Amino acid sequence: MKTISAVLSPELISAYSDTPSTCVVVDILRASTTVVTAFENGARAIYPLEHVEEAKHYAEMGMLVGAERNVNRCDFAQLGNDPLEYSREAIGGKEIYFTTTNGTRSIQYCMRHGHTVLVGGFVNLKALAQRCEGHDILAVCAGWKGRICIEDALFAGALADALSGTHIPTGDATKMVIELWQEHKGHLEEYIMNSEHYQRLVKAGKQDSLRLCLTESIMQSIPVAHMNDNGLIELRVEQL
Repeated sequence: MKTISAVLSPELISAYSDTPSTCVVVDILRASTTVVTAFENGARAIYPLEHVEEAKHYAEMGMLVGAERNVNRCDFAQLGNDPLEYSREAIGGKEIYFTTTNGTRSIQYCMRHGHTVLVGGFVNLKALAQRCEGHDILAVCAGWKGRICIEDALFAGALADALSGTHIPTGDATKMVIELWQEHKGHLEEYIMNSEHYQRLVKAGKQDSLRLCLTESIMQSIPVAHMNDNGLIELRVEQL
């Protein structure tokens, strides 16, 4: 059987695999949910950028930019990091240059370590679990500036649970997140409302996307990262 490991912070990625694996990068609130939603609504490509300065450069070039730091949209960007903004009318058929506090940085970390990178969330959980069959999986939680986030850990537990018939959970962190998921899966919204990151969203008036971010398996899009000919990481969609 294949394995699945929960990596509770991207800074830990090098401790989990000496050889390239398949990483599922998750930032439930909100970057990975936003990316999946954008593709579901017809985005052509998304370029995850690590630094604000890069995103500002592309904005000055006239590109469509989604940029967020510390929950709020950057003032130079047309879009922030809220999946509700990424409607078909706003982004259908377009390429988006995208930077967030935690999620896009996590994609960069995994790519630098030579891994295959998929982007996941509750919204594409079923399709993602099917895509993970036959691969050793690292569920990489974006967290918050290197710290653990409950909502990302819950997703790692949900993914491990969904793969329980084909994958062996490895490591204490994986066992913990499975137990967390099994204990709270019946009342996710209530539980996550007590989390640190949800309170950041509330303070900024950005909490309206919570229900979408926690809705399971309503989307089929599976974003996959590649390095393009211009040296940029590029997300394109796979659909089962």
